[in-house]
Amino acid sequence: MSFRQRIALLTAVAIAVTVAAISAAVWVIAKHELYDQVDSTLEVQVGLTLSGHGFFGGGNGWTQIVRTDGTTPGGIPVTSSVLAVARGKAPAYFTSSSIETRSGPTTFREFVYPIASGGGAVVAIQPLSPTLHALARIRFWILLIGGLGVFAAAAFAAGVATLALRPVKRLTAAAETVAATGDLSERVEVSGGDELARLATRFNSMLAALEESVGRQRRLVADASHELRTPLTSARANVDLLREGKLPPEEAKNALDDAAIELNSLTTLVSDLVELSRGEERKLRIEEVQLDDLVASAVEREKARAPERTFVTSLSPTPVKVDPVLVERAILNLLDNAVKYSPPGAPIEVTVRDGEVVVADHGPGIAEEDLPRVFDRFYRAAGARAKPGSGLGLAIVREAAEAHGGRASVESSSRGARFRLSLPANA
Repeated sequence: MSFRQRIALLTAVAIAVTVAAISAAVWVIAKHELYDQVDSTLEVQVGLTLSGHGFFGGGNGWTQIVRTDGTTPGGIPVTSSVLAVARGKAPAYFTSSSIETRSGPTTFREFVYPIASGGGAVVAIQPLSPTLHALARIRFWILLIGGLGVFAAAAFAAGVATLALRPVKRLTAAAETVAATGDLSERVEVSGGDELARLATRFNSMLAALEESVGRQRRLVADASHELRTPLTSARANVDLLREGKLPPEEAKNALDDAAIELNSLTTLVSDLVELSRGEERKLRIEEVQLDDLVASAVEREKARAPERTFVTSLSPTPVKVDPVLVERAILNLLDNAVKYSPPGAPIEVTVRDGEVVVADHGPGIAEEDLPRVFDRFYRAAGARAKPGSGLGLAIVREAAEAHGGRASVESSSRGARFRLSLPANA
């Protein structure tokens, strides 16, 4: 049974139970009202008899007096209950009984009322056949209308379930399409603002995020395969030449040096790829550290690697809560970038203040059209392609900033480029 059918069935059952309860209540009330009318008529009969007007038969009702010894001038049967009222041993009461008449057993409504002076009791009866006939008609109409109501409710419930679950049907169709085709561009039409509309919106957001993630993975694989091909090809060519053993000693040494350089480049590239591939799955190890100490340590490491460069630092004490390994790597990438593009003898300025690291160089700057993409993976401007690197360093800087809720930005002019790594004050 489908979900729609279950909803329709449960709705129909709920309506049927409600209709049955209302029908039963109507039946009980109608029966009480009709019997109350008969009882009122019997009270009138007894009142007329006690007032001396007499009412001993005729029409639809009969009345008779029962003496304390059980004798009576009428033909109504005297039972032990009637005799108990006549002798003052029981109160007045109403009852329904069957009395044998010429036409056979007939159901009557009976009222027995005691006579206060002299003892005895007045017994009044009314035939119940009109009342029972009316109740039978009421029961027939209740069953007919109730049955039609339940049937109409079932059809209405089926229509309502179909209409209400239409968004779920669209959502299911979209999910099945994605599962069958792998097309993550599929989207669900959203209308309204109820729970199902919010679910469809979240589903679309999930598909968009998944599409973006898969797209990034595919681009990363495509770009990585392209970037890995060059150092691998170069290193393999040098190794093949060395294996042949035909190179002069000086050329063999150059081939070994070239292979070492390509392998170092390959190692750095693979390390950067691993770092980037972790993406949002990276688990930060947050510690409270001094940002200025991290930058000072990174500058010292960069001086060891590039002793010919001059670093000018202005480091204000800045406590932050960050992953020190990830942030230090981002800072090293900024310093590496500055070293790569700064002309010989030009200082590299490093500043730390208010949770922000600024690295400025005095290189040629960045072209206006390249500024929006300098933090993209594998992006290298036309003027940078002749320099070593894979185009991943600044991408790692941006991911490190965003992982801590900060941002990476760049400003450029003819006097050089200025990179900023901004971290929230309470990061």
